[in-house]
Amino acid sequence: MTKTNELIEDLVRDLRPVRRHALAGLLARALVPGLALSACLILFGHGLRPDLGAAVFVPAFWVKSAYPLLLGLIGLGALLTVARPGGRPLGGALKVAIVYALLVALAVLQMRQAASPDESHRLVMGISALYCPLIILATGAPLLAATFWFLRRSAPTSPTLAGTVAGLAAGALGAWIYSWGCIENGLPFVALWYTLGIVLCTMLGGLMGRFWLRW
Repeated sequence: MTKTNELIEDLVRDLRPVRRHALAGLLARALVPGLALSACLILFGHGLRPDLGAAVFVPAFWVKSAYPLLLGLIGLGALLTVARPGGRPLGGALKVAIVYALLVALAVLQMRQAASPDESHRLVMGISALYCPLIILATGAPLLAATFWFLRRSAPTSPTLAGTVAGLAAGALGAWIYSWGCIENGLPFVALWYTLGIVLCTMLGGLMGRFWLRW
């Protein structure tokens, strides 16, 4: 018994308390290069929308940008939860559903204000529907790598869940960055094609987490 106590004392002698916000700091350090690389992909690989100066006065532009940013913030909050042993982001799915429902409501309102069937079609399909989700997936890739770097240095006990949350955060933040280069102002377009890109990144994160986040 004495030797057991001595062994325990030896093991804990050099332990130091972890700073309260250490996990958030680790996530911030991971996100900074990920955000920078994603921004560079849009700035130099795609470019900002040419009418950005006029677009900032269009309410739909800010809705398009706010939607993925809100999802990204929800995802980051959930990521800090799942990074801890036994962490479950209770309420996270409900928050995502509420944000999406608000977007859909605004999209329906915009559709009702369309003057013609051609305008309604443009609001849904735009001119970039075929490649918008793939751009979001590509823009989210550096952020997905960053969030996985963070999770590999944390202690998630549900690898698939943690990877899924990481994919959501990465895809949403990637979509937010892309929103500054995307020329579409149709909220139905955002509700459909932006969401598809975020979902693809979320699914990829879940698949990766299943294999790469095991202890």
